[in-house]
Amino acid sequence: MVYLDFYEAIFGNVNYGWSCLISPHKTHSTSTMTISALSLNTLSYSNFNTNNLFTNATTESPHLLSLLPKCTSLKELEQIQAFSIKTQLQNDTSVITKLINVCTLNPTSASMVHAHLLFDRIPQPDIVVCNFMARGYARSDTPLRAFVLFAQILCFDLVPDYYTFPSLFKACASAKALQEGKQLHCLSIKHGLNLDIYVCPALVNMYTECNDICSARCVFDRILEPCVVTYNAMITGYVRTSQPNEALSLFQDLQERTIKPTDVTMLSILSSCALLGALDIGKWMHEYVKENGFDQYVKVNTALIDMYAKCGSLDDAVSVFEHMVFRDTPAWSAMIVAYAFHGHGYQAISMFKEMRRAQVQPDGITFLGLLYACNHSGLVEDGWRYLYNMRDKYGIVPGIKHYGCMVDLLARAGHLNDAYRFIEELPIEPTPILWRTLLAACGSHGNIELGKRVIEHIFQLDESHGGDYVIFSNMCAKSGRWEDVNYVRKLMKDRGVVKVPGCSSIEVNNVVHEFFSGDGTRIEYRELHQALDKLVGELKLVGYIPDTSLVLHPDMEEEEKEATLRYHSEKMAIAFGLLNSPPGTTIRVVKNLRICKDCHSAAKLLSSIFRRRIIVRDMQRFHHFEARNKFKPEREREREREMEKKFSIAMLTKLWIVQWVSLLCAAQGFDFFYFVQQWPGSYCDTKQSCCYPTTGKPAADFGIHGLWPNNNDGSYPSNCDPNSPYKQSEISDLISRMQSNWPTLACPSGSGSTFWSHEWDKHGTCSESVLDQHGYFKSALDLKQKLGLLQILRNAGINPDGGLYSLSSIKGAIKNSIGYTPWIECNVDASGNSQLYQIYTCVDTSGSKLIECPVFPSGKCGTNIEFPSF
Repeated sequence: MVYLDFYEAIFGNVNYGWSCLISPHKTHSTSTMTISALSLNTLSYSNFNTNNLFTNATTESPHLLSLLPKCTSLKELEQIQAFSIKTQLQNDTSVITKLINVCTLNPTSASMVHAHLLFDRIPQPDIVVCNFMARGYARSDTPLRAFVLFAQILCFDLVPDYYTFPSLFKACASAKALQEGKQLHCLSIKHGLNLDIYVCPALVNMYTECNDICSARCVFDRILEPCVVTYNAMITGYVRTSQPNEALSLFQDLQERTIKPTDVTMLSILSSCALLGALDIGKWMHEYVKENGFDQYVKVNTALIDMYAKCGSLDDAVSVFEHMVFRDTPAWSAMIVAYAFHGHGYQAISMFKEMRRAQVQPDGITFLGLLYACNHSGLVEDGWRYLYNMRDKYGIVPGIKHYGCMVDLLARAGHLNDAYRFIEELPIEPTPILWRTLLAACGSHGNIELGKRVIEHIFQLDESHGGDYVIFSNMCAKSGRWEDVNYVRKLMKDRGVVKVPGCSSIEVNNVVHEFFSGDGTRIEYRELHQALDKLVGELKLVGYIPDTSLVLHPDMEEEEKEATLRYHSEKMAIAFGLLNSPPGTTIRVVKNLRICKDCHSAAKLLSSIFRRRIIVRDMQRFHHFEARNKFKPEREREREREMEKKFSIAMLTKLWIVQWVSLLCAAQGFDFFYFVQQWPGSYCDTKQSCCYPTTGKPAADFGIHGLWPNNNDGSYPSNCDPNSPYKQSEISDLISRMQSNWPTLACPSGSGSTFWSHEWDKHGTCSESVLDQHGYFKSALDLKQKLGLLQILRNAGINPDGGLYSLSSIKGAIKNSIGYTPWIECNVDASGNSQLYQIYTCVDTSGSKLIECPVFPSGKCGTNIEFPSF
């Protein structure tokens, strides 16, 4: 109060003295002292009014309003409001509006109540104050109240503007109110604001938050010149819905438009690299970050740590962390989680101790990393200690993920009954994820009785997750309870539940390639299959024995079981990496499920034989495989060197052939197209299973798989022009038809653009001399409409009802209708039944006229095949 005494002594009660006093306090952000000055000034004004020295209270309004942005609490704001009442400014609309603005900037329940009381005092509120209120509710815990306010806006005959709709769209996003958001979208179109620079980002964000990524993209594509904020909203939406390829593609488009990205863009793109496990792309992004000055942002550096850790490069994550000038709680937490995820539990705990010595406070993510570290290091007692400390010592309320880590820790240690009791005694309602964690442990430990109790809890909460059925079915199969196995599989089919397919991805030459378990019968992978067959044969010479006990189908022969194991997605990805990367290169694979024991053993042997470091990231952790040849017998090491030599020669030969074929393709073209249509019911009924696109379940009709150039000798060109990338903008008028007729069923769910991009890059670029990108996709759509395969089969009494039909009757029905013999591709469902999967018809090089197939693909179907329902 020294400053106050000084000014009181010099200026007495003169008004400009208080203004001078308030101004320096305001400048130096000492809001508490400012409020003290304001309180004293209020007393002085009483004397002014008594002596008639102050007759116009509103002359102090500018000084009053200048204090409002410095308020740090509702109490301080109430002091300013009290001052406004004391000085007769309580009816000044500008003052009330400013008070409401401050209340709604960072709203709490109390501040919104206060704002509403102020709002009710305005007899005729304008659109500005209504926008402030809408913004506050949109940011609060009760976002839907913004709609009540919006109804008042309409009652006041006010016209909503480009500040109104962003707040309302944000409210819809927070409440996941998609239908209300669509109604507001229509209203924004009516007012001509749907393409406004302020409205568009909020509209795109609303759709992505509500998981309607397709509508978000439709809005985005209608914007002639999208700004970086709109790009950020769309890219973030793709990342949020686990569509990293689309996010990276959009970032490329942003660069082509020479739009400067922001730190928010970088956060989303680095997350995309992390999701893909694309280390090379991530390293390129790191250089981009440094060149454009984004490395000054702590959040961007934290995202780099997360990206490197999830891409399997822990050393790079440590390097980024060590070079950070300032490290906040998220940065420390990211490093702790990185160590834990890579199985370095003790380093994670050591990092936490260093964090505390640096006097950085932990948060929930910090303790999640610590519990995860304890989990994979078997530190049960430490896990209990951290769980109690986060609540009792640091005041952090454990969430469902913390409890999940604790359940997994107990279950891994074999304390299944303790884990069961722990879930039952939780202070919060258990989620299916908690019970699933315990169910997986029951499967690992073979405790089928506890597993039955656990799955009953799961089905009470959620009966749509295919993995639950599979785990319990496998438990029953291991125990020889085949009646229960059949019952579970029937239950799964009756409920329309599908198993999430095993999917593994690998980045080679800055391109991410995906493989699905069960893809061993697919024609497009036949070169890889041949290499993998030879590779597995060579592995057996050095001790590899396929663990066929993992294939729980009693009616399958041993050879069939081996084939099933051979085409697991992670084996295909590793083989692809060995074939397409130089010797000594680290193989990094990302899998969506847990790696199986057989693939774990195979990866270990492959790492040793080819002296490659192999890193597999599954849904739970990283698995590092490194060569350990020091103590191997010379004969065995000589055999491994011979295998590596053979495979290296095969790799070089393959690369030469690919280059030669590409040149030949460019020079000679192709002879005809295979037009391939796929039955979705068969795709979804295999071990691979399926995921519906973001637009919803496709219609029960044949969907386009592709239009594939082919040669009369059975060979086919592929990936002919890397300089001609897929561009969705070139086929924008076809998107609606493609979503209906060319849907994606791959997991995770997508809008279809990744699928279409793959088809164009691999097949469409080889027919560019005849069909440009628009013509390629349009030709395929027109062919499907022209053929009408489902109607042809139905006219012949062949319906997708799960019944068996002779292969000859299916071929005959199609030939009688179109005049040409089709080729039928079959697959095998989860129960081992042969199904109608794909139908091939042949088309001339113009892509429009049906012809007799010069050659059919290899493969065979049974005499009678199932036509499953969908």
